[in-house]
Amino acid sequence: MTATTDFLTALRQGLARCQVEKANVLVGVSGGADSVALLRGLVELRDEFSLTLHVAHLNHKLRGAASDEDAVWVSSLCASRGVPVDIGSVDEAVLNSKQSALEEAARDARHRFLDDVAARCDCRVMALAHSADDQVETVLHHILRGTGLSGLRGIPVERLSASGCRLVRPMLAIRRELIEAYLLELGQDFRTDASNTDTSLTRNWLRHELLPQLRNRFGTRVDQSLYRLAEQAAEIETTLATLAERLLDQSLLDAQPDTVRLDVRPLANQPRHLVREVFVQLWQRQQWPRQSMGFPEWNRLAEVSLASGSTNLPGGIVARCDSEFLLVLGRR
Repeated sequence: MTATTDFLTALRQGLARCQVEKANVLVGVSGGADSVALLRGLVELRDEFSLTLHVAHLNHKLRGAASDEDAVWVSSLCASRGVPVDIGSVDEAVLNSKQSALEEAARDARHRFLDDVAARCDCRVMALAHSADDQVETVLHHILRGTGLSGLRGIPVERLSASGCRLVRPMLAIRRELIEAYLLELGQDFRTDASNTDTSLTRNWLRHELLPQLRNRFGTRVDQSLYRLAEQAAEIETTLATLAERLLDQSLLDAQPDTVRLDVRPLANQPRHLVREVFVQLWQRQQWPRQSMGFPEWNRLAEVSLASGSTNLPGGIVARCDSEFLLVLGRR
């Protein structure tokens, strides 16, 4: 079988897994190998899956003229494939962010841009080009810096964007080796970001130094093991979230934008990890900030829910248990 056949077969499976058919799909294209392969593959399969494609490219302006050239290149690629494209650029506030916050600010800007374009083009599905290699690198990174079950899950194959659009990753099971072989077979070039070779950045160090050493020692089963770990963690987390949602429904007495009242009696004899997940689900429902919420904060919530007391939490949120029956959560 050729690389083209193998890649398109794997992409078909990814689209089927994500249940993408008869849809307007917004494709995020940076110009790198992964996103170019995704676009070329979707163009090839769009009639088969009844897809209407639209591309979005955000110029982050972080690499000077090279960033501008990326935008021009992506526009040309889309024109050659008959796919409409929206090109955007970040504002000065992102560019002026401190280096430690720049990556997060750029990511947030990219997500807002994708949401805006999706709404304007009536796309209910966004397709991004994360690969199996991205998943392996993400899980390993999470393990090394410390993580829980959610971090072991790595990159989700699907989630909802801030605007409620389905964000899918149909290439998440495809190795980068096959992606590049597919492009080579097509004779399709792509853009290369020189900063991706900078091993002073943790993600690049994992990709170019640590993972090659691990593969040299343990073989390719390193990738297979980490990828399988992510899949198993995702299955467990999905089950845990379902149980926690049911328990939250049993406990919830009243929910307002700033205050939530819970009957804590249904939580009394539940495993601690399930009680923690109840509060994760509650925060999601309330759309309260979770960026600074980690294991210590979720665990404090579980403790307070089982005994009288109170605790202050990130985002100006206070949890207070006034009796053995009622837990009050409020935003200051």
